[in-house]
Amino acid sequence: MTKYHCPYCSPRYQIHIERADGVMVCGQCGDRLIKVPFIKPTQIFALVTASAFITPLIVMIFIFVQDQNKIHPKRTLLPMALMQIPLSRS
Repeated sequence: MTKYHCPYCSPRYQIHIERADGVMVCGQCGDRLIKVPFIKPTQIFALVTASAFITPLIVMIFIFVQDQNKIHPKRTLLPMALMQIPLSRS
C-alpha cells in the first residue's frame, strides 16, 4: 500500500481525498499529496552501516562457539620445561 503525506499539514490530522481525475489531495489545505516510499534510501544506508559494524561481532561469536565445541588434545609441558633448563658450558 502506498502512503501519501501532505508536507504542509500536521501528520495527526491528515485527511486524504481522491479527486475525480485520480489525484490525491489533502482534505484540509487542498494541496497535492506526496508519495512516501515504503523503504527510504536513508533506511537502506542505515541498514548497511549497522550490518557492517555488527557482522564482525557475529562472526567472532560464531567462531568462538565452534572453537569451544572442538576437542583439543592435551598438551604436555615437557617442551616448555626443556627450553627453560639452562645448558652448562663446559
